[in-house]
Amino acid sequence: MMARTSLKDNIDSKEVNLISEVNKVKFDRDFQQLDKYYILDGLVEVIVGVRQGLGYYIVREPELTSEELEVYQAIMERLRYKTKPDEQLLTDPLGYLERVLKEELDDFEARNGTSVSMQKLSYYLKRDVLGFGPLEPLMNDPDIEDISIEGVGKPAKVFHRRFSPYDWLCTNIIFDSEEELNNYIIRLAHMGGKHISIAHPIAEVILTNRHRATLTFSREVTPHGPSLTIRKFREKPLTICHLIKNGTISSLMATYWWILLENKSFFMIIGPMASGKTTLLNSLAMLLKPNWKVVSIEDIPELNLAHPGWKPLVSRHTYLLGENLTEIRLFDLVKLSFRERADFIIVGEVRGEEAYALFQAAASGHGCACTFHSPNFESMVNRLTSPPLNVGPSYIDLISNVIVIKRITKSVKQAVRRVTEIDEVVNFREYLKVFTWNPVDDLFEPDDPYDLIEKSVQLKRIAEATGQDEESILNDLLERKNFLEKLVKNNILDFENVTRYLRNFYYRRPSNFE
Repeated sequence: MMARTSLKDNIDSKEVNLISEVNKVKFDRDFQQLDKYYILDGLVEVIVGVRQGLGYYIVREPELTSEELEVYQAIMERLRYKTKPDEQLLTDPLGYLERVLKEELDDFEARNGTSVSMQKLSYYLKRDVLGFGPLEPLMNDPDIEDISIEGVGKPAKVFHRRFSPYDWLCTNIIFDSEEELNNYIIRLAHMGGKHISIAHPIAEVILTNRHRATLTFSREVTPHGPSLTIRKFREKPLTICHLIKNGTISSLMATYWWILLENKSFFMIIGPMASGKTTLLNSLAMLLKPNWKVVSIEDIPELNLAHPGWKPLVSRHTYLLGENLTEIRLFDLVKLSFRERADFIIVGEVRGEEAYALFQAAASGHGCACTFHSPNFESMVNRLTSPPLNVGPSYIDLISNVIVIKRITKSVKQAVRRVTEIDEVVNFREYLKVFTWNPVDDLFEPDDPYDLIEKSVQLKRIAEATGQDEESILNDLLERKNFLEKLVKNNILDFENVTRYLRNFYYRRPSNFE
């Protein structure tokens, strides 16, 4: 499967003179190179640049000689038509592919007396047989967050973590044939164990490494042709310490949430698309007690909790027409979690009737957390109390904390994610702003635990419910805040390490920090 990749061979690193045509835009000396780097063991070159305000992501893969192309085609023909049943195909497909490659190379060199590059051939075979074909470089670039193809003849676009102020960058990878793109969409669906066809032209699948793909087939719902969007996820998720170090939240915010989580509060994380809601939810879940039972409920599995008591539940969609008694919805899973004796219930994203069931869980004493698409408290309440969610206004005050997170473009070259506001709910009409973000100084207020104790109604309620005075709560805040700040100061940020130290904190092993 070969998509068109248009790129001039010779690119000078000092003076880029690119005459490649991408989305009918010709690059000339106006093209400004922003970065050049290599991925996939140095075999693939990536150039990121901008021209007239539009960003570009240019992929340059290794070129095959005519002899190497001959070997490649011979191997592909053997795999398609001559492969015999072999247990290694199931147990070690990569090893099988390398064995076939070596056999074909030995045969070619014996017949022709010339040698070819095994490294380049191995790259293309892994790419096209076991990998993601033309999108393999994009899938293996850790800086790429999202990949999008909007139709036939349109360049694939990427959202680059380090160049996010330029939004979507055009690549030089283009599917010119509708049949080719349809086949590629089917391949991705099958990789995720799902079905896509004219009868069922939409599919959401989970690819390898938990990447999420949204696919459309043919022109049934997308007039420009088949399309795809892939949301890539980090192999190791960001931790609460990463968010503190990156300035997304403050250490006092994390400490405040930690105490509320221990007391089974109800969190709503709201914000626009791609603002970092799921990342924040995942990092907050790290603070849950290690001896709790935690149930997560999702349509598409995105959460990755390092918690010994984590039980993930995923909805099931079927392809039957008419009444469907075999489908399992989020609503069904939330009801199921009531009988799980879960200490904490997490719903990845609330969009429908499952909201009512989640509020019932909160009313029953479960700790709860979820994400929700909404820009602010007022909009959240309006959506929750309207169809199809239909949450009664009297249930809104079950929410302990509303966290607003946004992606902020600070300049042409810098975009950041910040928790801009944390609210405590009084009732469905009133809320109290506990934390705010000052965009001028890029600081969070308050930054003093004493001021937080004075502002927070939830902390006062916890003190009253647990028989503590405010001084005890304050000491607890200071101890946890110092603990998190020490982790960040010592650059203990990694997923496994932070989890280990958090467990040690619960088991009171302070000697590990010496």
